[in-house]
Amino acid sequence: MKGSIKKNKKTGKWDFVIDIGKDSLTGNRKQKKRRGFKTRKEAERALNTLLHELNEGTFIEPSKQTYGKYLDTWMSSKRHDLSLQTYKLYTSYISSHINPILGKLKLSDLNTYHIQHFVNELRGKGLSDSTVKRIFNVVNTSLNNAKKLEMIKKNPANNLEKPKVNTKDIAIWDHDEISLFLKTAKKSPYYIVFLLSITTGMRQGELLGLRFKDVDFENKCLYIRQTLNHDGSGFKEGAKSKAGYRSVGVDSTTLSALEIQRVNNNTNKLKHAGEYEDYDLVACTKKGRSINPRNLIRTFYNLTSKANLPKIRFHDLRHTHASLMLQQGENVKIISERLGHSSVKVTLDIYSHVLPNMQNEASDRFAQKLFNT
Repeated sequence: MKGSIKKNKKTGKWDFVIDIGKDSLTGNRKQKKRRGFKTRKEAERALNTLLHELNEGTFIEPSKQTYGKYLDTWMSSKRHDLSLQTYKLYTSYISSHINPILGKLKLSDLNTYHIQHFVNELRGKGLSDSTVKRIFNVVNTSLNNAKKLEMIKKNPANNLEKPKVNTKDIAIWDHDEISLFLKTAKKSPYYIVFLLSITTGMRQGELLGLRFKDVDFENKCLYIRQTLNHDGSGFKEGAKSKAGYRSVGVDSTTLSALEIQRVNNNTNKLKHAGEYEDYDLVACTKKGRSINPRNLIRTFYNLTSKANLPKIRFHDLRHTHASLMLQQGENVKIISERLGHSSVKVTLDIYSHVLPNMQNEASDRFAQKLFNT
């Protein structure tokens, strides 16, 4: 296998050709050509690199497919691996943010500069740090897949530092604020949802999809086996991810509230016998139907305002649960499992804002025992 370099008289640039033998079927000569190098040295370096890859068997033919077309294929393959909510979110990110900037570029032409420019453009739109990170993760994951399929030699996004979320943006309540909120929400039809969110850290879809057959009163735990889609359009068996399919320990107070909720649901079932739709849901309307997520969120904000509490999102109740458990010195692996995170690293990345105080408290406790102070 050999190559030759020559200068193109028309363009003034350097080209090279490598003869790689004959096609076993047609008998035609097979060649690899590259054009447009500014200097002979550039052409020589590229020639030697390509010869090395061909000899080592590591050469990957550059894909002529655009990144946008590749994303179409990739999303089709992910259709059954993602929850409906996540699939819709990815589709929205691709159509609104990714394709307008990167979609027309050839997959094989994507480089680190393109990805960095893309991230800069996202930030220029005024998107939140968390949204930028999620969109970047879609690009990164899709390119990792392209590399596995040997459509590209390397993932250009891997050379960049992943966008970070400013953890100061995560707002939580303290114990007194939680107590005040639960007292204010006591008579709300959604009280059990608020309580479970605070005491278990479950996601909104997991809470609204929870059934009584998933509540183990004897062993004091809940099983995450079904979720309600984000828009309330229907249920999905399983959880958000493999890690999301889990059991979560429950305290006695919350179990008692679940017992009361079951009695209330059975009362409504008798009262609306002809209209009641029994899906065995823990949190449901008086006629047994799933709760509309919008109504839940609206009620949450109204109760927060009524109690004159710092405004946080419903999802921040999950953050509150995790942060307070960390502050109490609970094992981070246990917390990660409760939240359904894919790894402890994910938990530590999200709640890194809690760690500095924990370090100080840990050193104080150590000194107290060591010096008996």
